[in-house]
Amino acid sequence: MAEINTLISEYAKSIRSRYKNENSPDIWYPMFSEGLSKHRKFAWAKECNEKFSKGTPNRVLYDRWYFSECGAVTALAYCRDGSLVVVGHATGLIQLRHGGTGVVLSTLRNIQFPPKPVYALQFSPHEPRVCYAACTDSVVYRIEVPNIEASVDDPPEHCIRSDPAVETLSRQFYGSPATATAASPFVNHRSAALSLGVLAEGTKLVVGYADASLKIFDVETQEVETTYKVHKLRVQYIPRKLQRMHVGQVCAVSAHPEREHTFASAAWDNTLRIWDARVKIGCMMTFEGVNVCGDSIDLHRDYCLVGSWQPTEALTVWDLAAKKRLNIIRVQNRRPDVDGEYIYACRYWRSYEFNRKGKYGIIGGSGTNCVEVINLHNRYIAASYPTPRSVLAIASHGDRIAFGGTAPVFSIVTFHDPKHEPHHVDLDDPWTWVRDKMYEVDDIMIDMEPVPNYDYPIRDEIEF
Repeated sequence: MAEINTLISEYAKSIRSRYKNENSPDIWYPMFSEGLSKHRKFAWAKECNEKFSKGTPNRVLYDRWYFSECGAVTALAYCRDGSLVVVGHATGLIQLRHGGTGVVLSTLRNIQFPPKPVYALQFSPHEPRVCYAACTDSVVYRIEVPNIEASVDDPPEHCIRSDPAVETLSRQFYGSPATATAASPFVNHRSAALSLGVLAEGTKLVVGYADASLKIFDVETQEVETTYKVHKLRVQYIPRKLQRMHVGQVCAVSAHPEREHTFASAAWDNTLRIWDARVKIGCMMTFEGVNVCGDSIDLHRDYCLVGSWQPTEALTVWDLAAKKRLNIIRVQNRRPDVDGEYIYACRYWRSYEFNRKGKYGIIGGSGTNCVEVINLHNRYIAASYPTPRSVLAIASHGDRIAFGGTAPVFSIVTFHDPKHEPHHVDLDDPWTWVRDKMYEVDDIMIDMEPVPNYDYPIRDEIEF
């Protein structure tokens, strides 16, 4: 081992002496044998603070460090009201954390040994206290979140009080029987579950597996309604343009928040497919040229935001109505020392108050070593938050963004763009209420008084 370390250090010195510019001593080239220096990390964080956070409400609220034995953060999901965030780890550990402070409220451990990673988490749209978890032990778990009273706007200073049911959750360890019903196996399959999504109607569960299959389960009966899979021996006889099913591991599934039967999926066959749960024979449309390696697709209105694991042109927006790629987001104000994007996590900013039209996207990966909030319209980074290592999971609610990755830290930050003011309802204009009702998402209601009945004038009396 000592000889290997010596060889690596000598090779790093030779490469550094060959490529370092003597006229510019500030330029530093990172080597595979060592991480970024402390000076470089500090300079990078200081630059991000000066550029994106100073003088704005954008700041890091909490950095919750945890034991590295828990494993990397591989999945995140906010509940509907934002009071809780569910965190899935690579060791099969699932933690319920406070949505505003990130404090651990309860802990669930997989009863199967050895533990397997949790790669996807999704709350039910019609059951606010129910969350589904896709685990690589081929089981989808149903998590019943206990009734935890913890205010997000005014959290306790030192601790968070919860009901006695939380104590039963923390007593589940590896190898112990499933005595508590808080996390119970829901559906099972012979292959590893890598992704899932709950359709907007609330009674269908879509699960993507490692054997390139997609299954739609009925939540009430737990029976398989539809299976999308093509046999490997038949794939070679079907032209690629006529293939309507995945032939690689389905690593990402995203259900449309407004359309009851629409969902999207991405697999290791470099395709993005749009599905309708009522169509049994295959997908409705296929998009080529995406290299998705994680849960990095998201649907909003008629658009799908996709993050690929590639150095350039990794962030794309696809138009479902026009059935084509709409934009390639080439960011213009990213720092020059980034070698590539390599996106692992990609999400729309879930804020009905500020991001009704899908203007902002949030990305993170292994190339930039930071979480970036990108304005998709003008291709500019609106906020950037440095991270110690790669980012694997991102979730947002309102003005808060939670993320985690390979580093043993769970972070919650706040984001606000002063150029994008919140949407207000003008009660003097009755058509404002009608337009707002058209863009309701996930039963989010606008805090407003009922619109009074107006006596509309006849057409001849309207002044133009």
